[in-house]
This record gives sequence, C-alpha cells and structure tokens, in this order.
Amino acid sequence: MIQTLSTPKLHCACCGRPFTRASGRGPAPLYCSADCRTQIRIRQRVWSSRPGYAASATTNHRDAHFETARAS
Repeated sequence: MIQTLSTPKLHCACCGRPFTRASGRGPAPLYCSADCRTQIRIRQRVWSSRPGYAASATTNHRDAHFETARAS
C-alpha cells in the first residue's frame, strides 16, 4: 500500500487565496506570488511613513507612563 503525504493548503497573507508549497524545503512561504510579495513591501513602506505608525514599530511597546521605578 502506497501512502501519499497530503500537503496542507496555505493561505496567502496578502490576498487570502489558498495555495500549495512548491517545495518542502525551508520555511513555508507567506505569499502566493511575487505580486503579493511586492504588494506587501509597498504596504509596509506606506504604513511606516504614516505619522504614529513609525513610533509603534519600536522594540519597547510600553508607554513611559507605566514604567515602574527601579530599585538602585
């Protein structure tokens, strides 16, 4: 009896369309096509240039008002 491994359907993080992996090597792709990869790069560039979004991309997301005093 020959068993075939079923490949799970992936969904594109850009357009939401289901797609299958072209290769089992490496990490699973996030996007179904080069067009979607380009679209996401454009969106990230536009979002990062908007006021208020660039500041939220820092590594520390906590507001300074909620910082506690450290013992010295």
